[in-house]
Amino acid sequence: MSVATAEPGTILVVDDTPTNLEILFDFLTNYGFKILIAEDGESALQKAAYASPDLILLDILMPGIDGFETCSRLKASESTREIPVIFMTALSETADKVKGLQVGAVDYVTKPLQHEEVLARVQTHLRLRSLTKQLQAQNVQLEQEIEQRQRQYQRSQLFAEVTLKIRQSLQLEDILQAAAIEVQKILQADRVVIYRLRSDGTGSAVAEAVLPGWFSVLGQQFAAEVFPEDCHQLYCQGRIRGIADVEREENIAPCLVEFMRQFQVKAKLVVPITIKAELWGLLIAHQCSSSRDWTDFETELLGQLADQIGIAITQAQLLEQETRYSQELARSNAELQQFASIASHDLQEPLRKIQAFGNRLQEKYGELLNEQGADYIRRMQNAAQRMQILIDDLLVFSRITTRAQPFVAVNLAKVAKEVLSDLEVLIQQTEAQVELSELPSIHADPLQMRQLLQNLIGNALKFRRKNEPPRVKIYSQIIDNREQLTENLLNTYLCQITVEDNGIGFDQKYCDRIFQVFQRLHGRSEYEGTGIGLAICRKIVERHGGSIAAESKPSQGAKFIVTLPMHQSIN
Repeated sequence: MSVATAEPGTILVVDDTPTNLEILFDFLTNYGFKILIAEDGESALQKAAYASPDLILLDILMPGIDGFETCSRLKASESTREIPVIFMTALSETADKVKGLQVGAVDYVTKPLQHEEVLARVQTHLRLRSLTKQLQAQNVQLEQEIEQRQRQYQRSQLFAEVTLKIRQSLQLEDILQAAAIEVQKILQADRVVIYRLRSDGTGSAVAEAVLPGWFSVLGQQFAAEVFPEDCHQLYCQGRIRGIADVEREENIAPCLVEFMRQFQVKAKLVVPITIKAELWGLLIAHQCSSSRDWTDFETELLGQLADQIGIAITQAQLLEQETRYSQELARSNAELQQFASIASHDLQEPLRKIQAFGNRLQEKYGELLNEQGADYIRRMQNAAQRMQILIDDLLVFSRITTRAQPFVAVNLAKVAKEVLSDLEVLIQQTEAQVELSELPSIHADPLQMRQLLQNLIGNALKFRRKNEPPRVKIYSQIIDNREQLTENLLNTYLCQITVEDNGIGFDQKYCDRIFQVFQRLHGRSEYEGTGIGLAICRKIVERHGGSIAAESKPSQGAKFIVTLPMHQSIN
């Protein structure tokens, strides 16, 4: 059954994985959105140019130009620069998120995607897009009216000045207080109040500007009877209410007249503040010294300012959400560092004791144990050794960003030779043939480049076919990236390093899975390892602003392709 959305629109989904496209197409279509799809950056640019979608959901790791470059081009084009872009990617590092925002994205969602989160972000940015279009339309209309009437020119000037002051801050309390003060100055009212409505019908004055001599209502709580349901519905529909004289106005309930007398109100003008088609509260001007006829100019201006307050509140709420997200990210990073500390101290100490006492037990009492007892000790020692390797690998993974070294000039050929020297015993045992071609020098972290090549070459030797010596080729090429760039960036040239083997290979459908932590395609009894090595490779490559991919078929070897910038702009 199709579920209609309150914010329909056209969304361009860009992803090179058909399964992802199919899932997002079905999910978003079910909520009433019109969906366009593209499988690479070039297609996305073309479809965005002629279809002008309301929103773009963009993957980063794609063939051809990646998501970062695609977003940069969208923002560089006049026809597409206003279309909001949300990145959807498995890249979860802070540096990637910062880069995504720097190239023009409005949001960043990490895979695996949570449908509720995707829907919430899509609806939020479509609403912002709609509000922006409304604001632009209002400004165009104001410019046309300025040419016709000087009075409306004055209104637009006041509107612009007040809007600027309202939106100078993104803190909600500051926004509301600034709005109350500016409206009071423009209308020369005795009191201006911003009333916040709660879901149970009660409310309170959350901002106020009042002249000396009149009661303050700031912070005062009001019962639900003050704002009955029928009034609520009218304001939801955009009602603006002006009362010139409380004592003489018809169709005012006696209880409301008495209520306004308590606060010395003789005339009032009320406009709704709505957010996401919901009534958030009211912008209210009180005249306490005398009755007052509210002009169309004042009514229209107050209505427009209420719209601006609604937009400013929305932006403040989005900032609050982003702040919470940043705090959560900082907390996660702190937990990761805490884990690294625990793994390097608290976990290692009991493990060392297990290994030490196991060795003593085997040395002193090994001859007294029967075959079953000796087997138990061997199993215990093997398990402890596997745990040691796992802890070491997890520490390496967690320290890629927390203990990273500055980028310097690194001779990859020299690093590769050192790695082959370290693997010399394994190469001899497996009778491997390793062909090392010329590799360039790049700007990188030398220790992480060594770890990267060690893992890739080590895997090529480990996942070999039975009764066939491994053959490993390591080579590179330089890619001219100037045509893909819209700015004069340092990574004009890219280095593509390939490690190719004749091993057991794997099904290409597992290409993404093998780069995830603890993901293994074979049992431990067949091939040793923790399933972290390739995840470490991917994290290293992503830290360097590059990419890693794999091509393989079962029993036909594998090819791992690493693409890195020749130069880095940030150490």
